Amino acid sequence: MKRYFGLILLSLTACSTQTPKPTTPLHTRTSLPQPTKTVVKIKPQPEAYVAWLASADHQQAVQAYKQFLKQKGLANLVPDHELLSSARDWQKCGVEPYAVPPREIWSNIVPTLSILKALVEDGVINDFEVTSVYRALSLNRCAGGADASRHVFNAALDFRIGPEQPTDLDQFNIQQTKTKLCQFWATKGQALNMGLGVYASGQIHIDSQGFRAWEPDHHYKTSICQGL
Repeated sequence: MKRYFGLILLSLTACSTQTPKPTTPLHTRTSLPQPTKTVVKIKPQPEAYVAWLASADHQQAVQAYKQFLKQKGLANLVPDHELLSSARDWQKCGVEPYAVPPREIWSNIVPTLSILKALVEDGVINDFEVTSVYRALSLNRCAGGADASRHVFNAALDFRIGPEQPTDLDQFNIQQTKTKLCQFWATKGQALNMGLGVYASGQIHIDSQGFRAWEPDHHYKTSICQGL
């Protein structure tokens, strides 16, 4: 009988014994933050540019110009089809949409592209599209530009902030970017000999031909940069 009760007691003890829970290690492994990678937005080449580049003469001229800019540390700053954009009115004026400037004025764009590079590196602009750089004199006249336009000398470029058809939120961001552009111009523009034209459409003109700022009427007194 004693042996029987002993077996029962052992059985109850075994049933009441709980399986020990796994203990949390003293040194838990924490995941380290991973470095973020800068995502470069690759823009597709327009069909018009692909067709224009199909010419052997155009290919040779583009490669030579890109090699020149590479030597200046300014390669791949903007897509080729934007860098070579002539004017938004190219169709109306009966010319090609893209153009490589004459070799003798290649160096004129270097200071202006350097300004654009500084704007990107300082985080002043990020969502933008270059819409016009070099313009032949005849095209510039047709597009309503002055004969003394810096575009004729390959010393200026225009770019658009935000999308072509901006939403209300885009318009807000455009205004914020314009303010940052003015602040950059006010603090660093003189050293860069920077000209800045800010237009209501979101189009921006920059050049390196003199420290000044203006609105569509070409007067500083109406510029949003006034007073900075």
